[in-house]
Amino acid sequence: MRLICAVVFFFPFLLHAMSVSKPSSMKKKFDLVIFGATGFTGKLAAEYVHAQYPGIKYALAGRSLTKLESVRDSLGDKNIPLLVADAQDSAALDQLAASAKVVANYAGTPFLDKALPVIEACTRHGTCYVDITGEIALQRASYDRYHEAAIKSKSLIIHSTGYDSIPSDLGAMLAADAMKKRHGCKCKSIQLVAGESKGGVSGGTFYTGLGLMFGSQDLPGMKEVKELGCYGLDPKGASRGPDTSDTVSSVEYDQVSGGYVVPFIMAPANSPVVRKSNAIFGYRYGRTCSYREVAAVPSWLAGVASLGFLGLFGLLVTFPPTRWLLMKTVLPKPGQGPSKKVREEGCFESLIYAVGDGTDEEPKKTVAYVRSGTSGDPGYKSTAQMSVEAALCMALQREKCHPEGGVLTPATGLGMLLVDRLNVSGMELGVK
Repeated sequence: MRLICAVVFFFPFLLHAMSVSKPSSMKKKFDLVIFGATGFTGKLAAEYVHAQYPGIKYALAGRSLTKLESVRDSLGDKNIPLLVADAQDSAALDQLAASAKVVANYAGTPFLDKALPVIEACTRHGTCYVDITGEIALQRASYDRYHEAAIKSKSLIIHSTGYDSIPSDLGAMLAADAMKKRHGCKCKSIQLVAGESKGGVSGGTFYTGLGLMFGSQDLPGMKEVKELGCYGLDPKGASRGPDTSDTVSSVEYDQVSGGYVVPFIMAPANSPVVRKSNAIFGYRYGRTCSYREVAAVPSWLAGVASLGFLGLFGLLVTFPPTRWLLMKTVLPKPGQGPSKKVREEGCFESLIYAVGDGTDEEPKKTVAYVRSGTSGDPGYKSTAQMSVEAALCMALQREKCHPEGGVLTPATGLGMLLVDRLNVSGMELGVK
């Protein structure tokens, strides 16, 4: 009898506790808010959502109502809600985050001085967050400042959900898991080889690079990244591995892939993400597993020519007079980017080679692949698609994502759920 009375007495309080412990995303007005929807990639993300997911509740957000209305008009739907918010307006960001299950942030150039207030608002309201930045310093600062707060509010904060660094992060996970499944061992090394790629560059990407190279080095996360080197994104308490570099230093013949390779320009942005994933996974890939990224070239001579071109471009950008001339005459301005034809006809292929840590005379090897499929050029059309699919993992299938919150990576936060969504969306990810 006492037990029955106790249950009856405490039942209302139990119901209340259950209701407040549910993820706040259950009460949100929008499944997705696209912040920075007036930028080049933000517009592509809005177009993708509008074309592929007309049934979800989403809104467009940015600083200018006039520009947001222009984007909405281009989509042909006057009913899409518009939210005006600036990255420096905490009240507006609070309202934005409170209304959304997920905020997909495209407001960069660079992200380093704009994204942190958005992330802070999301952690306050239990809202998940994705962006497409390859800025390691921003990701370091995001983790150091908001990881614990995100865990408390069950917010998943996931950076690098575009070409930086989905192919690298998911590809390494697939290759390492295949090694364990097929050969029963972990990895001695994992290497991404960037193959055929066609696309263009936007002004936002270029100006972000310039800002990070020649702007203030006293911004959040910069000092910590320099101190940690190759392991700039590793979580607190992680043990460093054998790496001292993210890529090769010159043209070399690679025994693992069986071809000539050169430095891959995106390696410094991608490699720390993969190492962070390995650490968060409890060194599932291997505690002493090395990781690097290279670009394939058809011959040694082609590699020399490629390095020569990159070196010349670097020199022209380094000197202020030639940099100014390039910016005025050749390079795209912020908000500009490759044409629709270039985006549609673009493509990429990444092959990820894992070598087993066994003592066999012939080392075990697995090869994962990430290909653009129907998603177009890597930097823009594919990036918009990858980031939206990452956001929708959390907006529509939160229970299948990492159960806790935190500042995670695509592989550790979304894992095979994102692999499956990307395959359904037209990309190609798997293991040979």
